[in-house]
Amino acid sequence: MKLVQICGSVEKLDVKKWNSIAKENYFLQPSFLKHFEKLDANELQPLYILGEDYIIYGHLITIKGEKVVNYLNSGNFFSLKKAIIRHLNFSFFCFGNTHFSNEKTIQTTSNKPLSAKETKLIIDNIKREFGINFYLFPDHFYKNIDNPSFFGRGLTRVNIDPDMYLPIAENWTSFNYYINDLSSKYKKRTRKIITTSSAIKIKQLSKEEVNNQLNLLKSLYNKVYRKSSFSGPEFDLSIYLDFMKDKFINFSVFGFYLNKVLIGFSSEIITKSTLYSYFIGLDYTQNKKLNLYNRILYHTIENAIEKKVKTIKFGRTAAEFKSTVGAIPSDSLAAVYIDNKFLNGLFKPFVSRLQPKDWIQRKPFKK
Repeated sequence: MKLVQICGSVEKLDVKKWNSIAKENYFLQPSFLKHFEKLDANELQPLYILGEDYIIYGHLITIKGEKVVNYLNSGNFFSLKKAIIRHLNFSFFCFGNTHFSNEKTIQTTSNKPLSAKETKLIIDNIKREFGINFYLFPDHFYKNIDNPSFFGRGLTRVNIDPDMYLPIAENWTSFNYYINDLSSKYKKRTRKIITTSSAIKIKQLSKEEVNNQLNLLKSLYNKVYRKSSFSGPEFDLSIYLDFMKDKFINFSVFGFYLNKVLIGFSSEIITKSTLYSYFIGLDYTQNKKLNLYNRILYHTIENAIEKKVKTIKFGRTAAEFKSTVGAIPSDSLAAVYIDNKFLNGLFKPFVSRLQPKDWIQRKPFKK
């Protein structure tokens, strides 16, 4: 394996060589990845990493300390560090797409793991050009590194929020069959939520409607973004318009209306047999009154059944809440690599205590 090129845009990329390795993986196609180049360059810069027999897509990002401390487990010993870290910003390179974290962004021609030595060569090049000391190996990338112990004490394994997914049962030919498979407790809960939210009207939005309501969609998205316990750079919803013109992905946006006023939205991508639940937005006042978020989740399940997909990938947030509709977690062991002995000595005790909040996995289906 040999590193050939690292660049920050499709225009500078050897697209022919890249596509020869990406093949049919659409989420690694330059035409899809190019959409993310519209994100704020001050907060996120994409990098295309091309080797002789591998490709990697990742993001240079800034993570705010106020979000990071939400991942620290409790303990008075770290209270001072928490106070300090809260006011810091961290520049990371993430070996993944921070705005589409469900799928791996590494592919090799041999389907064998990337050697740790080659990974270090990539890191050395990124550090030399961008001065980055912190590197995030998402779960799907960490699994694709051969001999990660090569990185020594600089590498710390961390648990992250699990990617929640829901297998669609073959007998769910309609949403009613999904309800029938719930236990009596959750069946009653589901019907109550549907009744409570019955005043909400749901509409699939056209490209023109998304464009006309873009500011309101952004406002609803920002309410969710600001409330999230941990998140990377903010997403630019104007990219939705590009997604909707992309003929290779089945991208949809749904508006949730109360008395003709938009109070929430959901978005999703369907490829092959998987529905990816994408960003949402909602009015939390109406959410409390009408169980809006629940209604969004149920609507996603209805769509999956109607489209005859096999799996819904719900993403990494609100794990316990998503488990109430039947979603289950995938294993999510990631790693942080600090390529500086002084910084590693300073931050390793902190990194080793990063972990998502405890949650209870609900099991709503009949045994």
